[in-house]
Amino acid sequence: MPVSLLNLYNNIMTYSISDLVNGANKLASSVFGKKSEYELQFNHEEDGCWYVDFPGWPFDHHNLMMVQNADDLCEILSYDGTHTKIKVCVNIVSDKMPKGWFRITKQDSSITGGAHYEVDLIAANSFGGIIWLCPVTLFVLGQYPDYMWIKPMNLSEAKMHSIGLR
Repeated sequence: MPVSLLNLYNNIMTYSISDLVNGANKLASSVFGKKSEYELQFNHEEDGCWYVDFPGWPFDHHNLMMVQNADDLCEILSYDGTHTKIKVCVNIVSDKMPKGWFRITKQDSSITGGAHYEVDLIAANSFGGIIWLCPVTLFVLGQYPDYMWIKPMNLSEAKMHSIGLR
């Protein structure tokens, strides 16, 4: 049974000063080590939820859960139903990317409130085309990029075509 969002928010303030300092150090290293391209993996776990694979995450595991349509996008991009691996390029302003890529565009964001992104992918119509990315994004990418280009890895040509990638 998935943990409710209310429970997630109620648990945010249960961290010690030591936890917060450790997290701030990880955030600082991710910001100063910013790259333009990342490879990320997401796993569909026994509780029925999708989580970003973030080794060494200093806080509770449930903070890594994909919710508010990000989980739906993981399902769409999964190559085997339990794993999703993607390549992400950030802040490339272009209307054309190579074969197999799609773009998500930031709609709004706040440091503690996460960010909403519009997904430019035909298959995203099944969930309204908007996903929410939580503040863990700041640890992973060091920012809420204005644009992200995403390339699903390990998908067959048939699956790429079925979700609207050419």
